Amino acid sequence: MKQSLRLLALAAALTAAFNAHAVVDATGDFLASFTGTHNAALDIVAADVSFDAAAGNFLLHAQTSGAIAGAPNVTYVFGFNRGGTANTPFGAIGLPDIAFNATAQLRADGTGAVGANAVTPNIIGNEIFGTVSASLLPSNGFAAQDYTWALWTIDTGITGLARNADFAASTNLAVAAVPEPETYALMLAGIGVVGVVARRRSRARQE
Repeated sequence: MKQSLRLLALAAALTAAFNAHAVVDATGDFLASFTGTHNAALDIVAADVSFDAAAGNFLLHAQTSGAIAGAPNVTYVFGFNRGGTANTPFGAIGLPDIAFNATAQLRADGTGAVGANAVTPNIIGNEIFGTVSASLLPSNGFAAQDYTWALWTIDTGITGLARNADFAASTNLAVAAVPEPETYALMLAGIGVVGVVARRRSRARQE
């Protein structure tokens, strides 16, 4: 039983760690300065960025309150602070703490880019995913796992700050680390033990 409890605690701790750097955003909280249509595909409700050290990739993910594929003029901008001097251009619209010196763009039309380099997003319903090689986001002083990130949506049919529709958070967030395979195995073992214990208790109550 003690071993079961230890595995259960480990599974809970690992699950919390995996979700620690994700962000949940309120529905319908478009910026007052946004002058475009309140398209649900522009409305961020959740997002996360992870770094897979083994593969050397950043894994980007955003979820919105509406279907994404084909939404007109919709782009998801992931801004990264890689160390060194960073831009903070959003003070005029109430977000002075968003800082970045590189961006990765994922678009609802199925294209994307980091600078001049193409990135192909994967779109499933109201979620969009992207994989970006760390080589496309070279360090300005931070280790890759220490980068911070922000996410905002833009209507590309509008120019200037008025095109910014919604931000996932009002400040930068830490990049999460993708767990090693051994860590996944431990978590799965803990979850398995939880299931076994629950089934045994259920049988005991029925007898």
